[in-house]
Order: sequence, then structure tokens, then C-alpha cells
Amino acid sequence: MKKSVFILHPGKAHYPEVPAYSSHLADWGFHVRSGTLDDLAHLPDRLNTILWALMGFYHQAIPAACAIHDYRSLSVGRLALLKDLAKRYLNTKPDLRIFQNDRQRQLMRFNDGIPSILLPMGVPNWIFGPEFSAPQAGDLVADFCYVGDMSRERHFDMVLKAFERRFANSGRKLLLIGQPEPQLHAQFRSVPGIHFAGRLPQPEALKLVASSRAAICYFPYHRPHCYQTPTKLLEYAALGKPVICNDAPANLECCKQLSIESIVTGADIFGSLTSEQIDRAKPNDRERFKKLTWQTIINQSGVRAFLHPPILY
Repeated sequence: MKKSVFILHPGKAHYPEVPAYSSHLADWGFHVRSGTLDDLAHLPDRLNTILWALMGFYHQAIPAACAIHDYRSLSVGRLALLKDLAKRYLNTKPDLRIFQNDRQRQLMRFNDGIPSILLPMGVPNWIFGPEFSAPQAGDLVADFCYVGDMSRERHFDMVLKAFERRFANSGRKLLLIGQPEPQLHAQFRSVPGIHFAGRLPQPEALKLVASSRAAICYFPYHRPHCYQTPTKLLEYAALGKPVICNDAPANLECCKQLSIESIVTGADIFGSLTSEQIDRAKPNDRERFKKLTWQTIINQSGVRAFLHPPILY
């Protein structure tokens, strides 16, 4: 009988970790399921299942063979710092904690003797396939491509306003992939050069990035974003794209740590961007970023050793 893992997530967003974890756990011989608390409630064999929770606030113990608390991010929204304090003192105790990076581990400061490991963000193995190579110049779908959150809470409206001021009548095209906040869509959908593609499956989205002249990495400056890795920046580098990013601390740290070629601009991306900079933007070397595949990241994390001790079974 296969050992079972249930990956618990809040169900409110796209979690690239879930398919990555599921694939590699299956390769290791586990029967893997995922879902929300409601899905977990209908699981018949919870007491024989390893619970791997992408963490929210779980102050009541959830019956399972053992529990992993995976802190992919610090809390977001209003009272985020208080939410993190609540998680530190009121969340149930797991058997293992996972953090995206050491900055997050230090900020959470559990200090209760429970072991922890680091499991950074990664990119899917298939991103290095030939179908994600850059096309010929005449086949480009856009000058700029952005994938991700588009909300006023993250101040993305200033990015669109800056593009409108600088490039709306230039003939350049900005392709936006993701679900925009309705007010932003209504305000900018008629701006020349701005094209909303909507939410797309990850492979379709990244094919459009690969087919664009340059990739845009806008990332917020405030907590918790300043303490986490911009996943889109890793994906852009793995696609070999020229990258244009704002000077958010997380972008600067990631570019420095991984030697990602990028043009760093101001907070609104386009306000100070020149045509000369766009033309000189250097592509990234895809081969250098194969170390960022989820397979490599998960294998190097040490989580497999935790999942296989005989005491659990």
C-alpha cells in the first residue's frame, strides 16, 4: 500500500508548489492528494496520511500521521504583522516546518525546537523545453509581457499609468497575463498598447512570455513581499528573456544572488525607461538556471529524509 500525503492549501490562489510537490512525491512512491480543509474532511484515511499544509492559520490540531507546516509567505493584507504573531503563538505544532528562505524563518522566530528546512521557490522542469525558446524577431507577440497580480493594493495602477504616459502612442505593446482588478481593467482596457490576455494555464502564459521582446517583473516593496522571492523573476530568467524590473528589495536581492541580467528601473517600471535601454536589454542564459527546477530544489531541501523515517509507518 502506498504511503499517502495530503497537500492542504487555502484554495484562494494559484499555487505552483502544489503540482511540483505532487509530481515529485509521486515519483518517490507516495499517493498524493491536495485540496482545502473541506476536501480533507472527507478523506477516509487521515490518520495514516502525512499532512503537508501550505500555511494559513490553523489553531486546531488536524488528525494526521504527522504534519508539515510550509510557510511559503508571510501574512498579507491588513494587520499582517499581527497575523504572523498569531501564527507564531497560536498555530498548532507540526513535526516539521518549511520556509521559503532564511529571512522568513528568522522573522517568524518560532524558537520551539521543532526542526525546520529551507525549500526555495523553483521553476517547472518543462520550462526548458524547446517550445519555450525565443521566436524570431518578426514573430514577437508583444514588446513587454507581465504575468501576475494586477491590483491597486500592490500599486499596479501606477505601472499602467506610467506605460500610458510613456508608450501609449509609440506603437509598443504591453501584454498582461492574469486576472486584473475590475477597476483597473475598466480604466486601462482602451489604452493603446495595453492588452489584457486574462488568466491562462501556466504553460500558455509562459509561452506568451517566451514570445515577447522583454519580460516585466513588477514586485511590491512592502511586507511580506520584501521578504520573498519573486517567482516570475525566476521563470523569466529560465525562459532566457531580457528582464525589466522595478527596484523592489526582493527583485534586487534575487538578481544579485542568481546573477540575473536585468534592467532595473523605478517604482512604476516605465516612467524612466528609454527606447535605448529596451534595445540594449540582454537576454538571460537559460542553461544557468536549470539548477532552479523544482526537482533540484526539492531534492536538495532534505524533505525526503523526513518523509521516510520508519517511525511514521
